[in-house]
Amino acid sequence: MKKILLLAIALFSYSYADSQVISGTLVDSGRKLLNTEEKFTISSTVSGTVVVELAVNREGKVTGTKILGDESTIKSTPSRMKAENAAKKLTFTAGTRYAPFEHVKVKYTYAAQ
Repeated sequence: MKKILLLAIALFSYSYADSQVISGTLVDSGRKLLNTEEKFTISSTVSGTVVVELAVNREGKVTGTKILGDESTIKSTPSRMKAENAAKKLTFTAGTRYAPFEHVKVKYTYAAQ
Protein backbone atom coordinates (compact mmCIF):
# COMPACT_ATOMS: atom_id res chain seq x y z
CA MET A 1 0.00 0.00 0.00
CA LYS A 2 2.82 2.39 0.87
CA LYS A 3 4.49 1.71 -2.47
CA ILE A 4 1.32 2.58 -4.37
CA LEU A 5 0.89 5.77 -2.38
CA LEU A 6 4.50 6.82 -2.98
CA LEU A 7 4.18 6.03 -6.68
CA ALA A 8 0.99 8.10 -6.92
CA ILE A 9 2.65 11.05 -5.17
CA ALA A 10 5.71 10.79 -7.41
CA LEU A 11 3.60 10.74 -10.57
CA PHE A 12 1.49 13.65 -9.36
CA SER A 13 4.63 15.68 -8.54
CA TYR A 14 6.22 14.84 -11.86
CA SER A 15 3.19 15.95 -13.84
CA TYR A 16 3.39 19.40 -12.26
CA ALA A 17 7.19 19.71 -12.24
CA ASP A 18 7.26 21.42 -15.64
CA SER A 19 4.23 23.55 -14.88
CA GLN A 20 4.84 27.25 -14.77
CA VAL A 21 1.54 28.23 -13.18
CA ILE A 22 2.94 29.90 -10.07
CA SER A 23 0.24 31.17 -7.73
CA GLY A 24 -3.03 33.01 -7.36
CA THR A 25 -6.64 32.62 -6.35
CA LEU A 26 -7.20 30.31 -9.32
CA VAL A 27 -4.64 27.84 -7.95
CA ASP A 28 -6.07 28.17 -4.43
CA SER A 29 -9.55 27.20 -5.69
CA GLY A 30 -8.18 24.03 -7.33
CA ARG A 31 -8.63 24.94 -10.99
CA LYS A 32 -6.35 23.14 -13.45
CA LEU A 33 -4.65 24.20 -16.66
CA LEU A 34 -6.34 22.39 -19.57
CA ASN A 35 -3.65 23.11 -22.19
CA THR A 36 -1.49 20.14 -21.19
CA GLU A 37 0.57 20.41 -24.38
CA GLU A 38 1.40 24.06 -23.65
CA LYS A 39 5.12 24.82 -23.44
CA PHE A 40 6.28 27.57 -21.13
CA THR A 41 9.65 27.91 -22.86
CA ILE A 42 10.12 30.46 -25.63
CA SER A 43 13.10 30.45 -28.02
CA SER A 44 14.92 33.76 -27.99
CA THR A 45 18.29 35.42 -28.40
CA VAL A 46 18.48 36.10 -24.66
CA SER A 47 17.80 34.07 -21.52
CA GLY A 48 15.41 35.13 -18.81
CA THR A 49 11.84 34.98 -17.57
CA VAL A 50 8.59 36.89 -17.96
CA VAL A 51 5.82 36.60 -15.37
CA VAL A 52 2.29 37.35 -16.57
CA GLU A 53 -0.71 37.80 -14.29
CA LEU A 54 -3.95 36.53 -15.83
CA ALA A 55 -7.59 37.21 -15.08
CA VAL A 56 -9.71 34.11 -15.76
CA ASN A 57 -13.51 33.99 -15.91
CA ARG A 58 -15.82 31.16 -14.84
CA GLU A 59 -15.69 29.64 -18.33
CA GLY A 60 -11.93 29.14 -17.88
CA LYS A 61 -10.95 31.70 -20.51
CA VAL A 62 -8.31 34.37 -20.04
CA THR A 63 -9.99 37.77 -20.08
CA GLY A 64 -7.03 39.98 -19.22
CA THR A 65 -3.25 39.92 -18.93
CA LYS A 66 -0.66 42.05 -17.20
CA ILE A 67 3.11 41.64 -17.33
CA LEU A 68 4.70 41.86 -13.89
CA GLY A 69 7.87 43.83 -14.61
CA ASP A 70 9.32 43.55 -11.11
CA GLU A 71 9.19 39.73 -11.32
CA SER A 72 10.46 39.50 -14.91
CA THR A 73 14.04 39.63 -16.14
CA ILE A 74 13.29 40.22 -19.85
CA LYS A 75 12.96 43.93 -20.65
CA SER A 76 12.40 43.77 -24.43
CA THR A 77 8.83 44.76 -25.31
CA PRO A 78 8.54 42.40 -28.33
CA SER A 79 9.77 39.49 -26.21
CA ARG A 80 7.34 40.36 -23.44
CA MET A 81 4.50 40.47 -25.97
CA LYS A 82 5.30 36.88 -27.04
CA ALA A 83 4.68 35.70 -23.49
CA GLU A 84 1.54 37.79 -23.15
CA ASN A 85 0.12 36.47 -26.44
CA ALA A 86 0.88 32.87 -25.43
CA ALA A 87 -0.81 33.44 -22.04
CA LYS A 88 -3.99 34.68 -23.73
CA LYS A 89 -4.42 31.24 -25.33
CA LEU A 90 -4.48 29.32 -22.03
CA THR A 91 -7.68 27.73 -20.75
CA PHE A 92 -8.50 26.52 -17.27
CA THR A 93 -11.16 24.39 -15.58
CA ALA A 94 -14.62 25.94 -15.98
CA GLY A 95 -17.39 25.90 -13.40
CA THR A 96 -20.06 28.01 -11.76
CA ARG A 97 -18.75 27.28 -8.27
CA TYR A 98 -15.69 29.45 -8.91
CA ALA A 99 -15.50 33.21 -8.43
CA PRO A 100 -16.55 35.32 -11.45
CA PHE A 101 -12.91 36.30 -12.02
CA GLU A 102 -9.80 34.73 -10.53
CA HIS A 103 -6.15 35.63 -10.95
CA VAL A 104 -3.10 33.50 -11.52
CA LYS A 105 0.59 34.14 -12.23
CA VAL A 106 2.24 32.28 -15.09
CA LYS A 107 6.00 32.25 -15.76
CA TYR A 108 7.50 31.92 -19.24
CA THR A 109 11.19 31.04 -19.57
CA TYR A 110 13.22 32.36 -22.49
CA ALA A 111 16.00 30.09 -23.71
CA ALA A 112 18.84 31.54 -25.79
CA GLN A 113 19.35 29.54 -28.96
